Amino acid sequence: MIRPLRALTTAAALSLLTLQLTGCGASSAVERCIPHEATAAGGSELAGTYRGKRDAEGVSLLLSLTPGHNGGTLTAENWPTGNYYRAELGTTFKGSGTWEIDIPSNPKDHPLVHLYFTQPHDWMSGDTVDRLSVAMDSTRTVLYEKSDPDTCPNFRLDLIKTS
Repeated sequence: MIRPLRALTTAAALSLLTLQLTGCGASSAVERCIPHEATAAGGSELAGTYRGKRDAEGVSLLLSLTPGHNGGTLTAENWPTGNYYRAELGTTFKGSGTWEIDIPSNPKDHPLVHLYFTQPHDWMSGDTVDRLSVAMDSTRTVLYEKSDPDTCPNFRLDLIKTS
């Protein structure tokens, strides 16, 4: 009896390991770590408060929509500081600025949320996390730093739904 149980346990462990390694390639029986990447996104869909997960634990981001624009203002807390500013600001900072949706010209590409930090001072693009991919389904909206497409993103922010 021990051998069939061990074989079953080993098979279950391998299935779980495969699911963890493929990250977002979850089967229909298990919820994906993030929804599928959005093919389109509007400012009104993305405005709101986001809370961080995994590498973004403790991060919050508020995106406020400016009427008539595809973006608006942002406020971030515990945002990761780029290497250039670590000596001055520490590993994270509280900041503000503006945001907009970069709409791709190629239909095969996906929209990105571009963050422009102006406080505590102007940032050069790439000095911190400033471009986020968008994943959406009927129940979740996630902004995330796109890295390896075969793993679940480590830096991700979930939109907090309010009723």
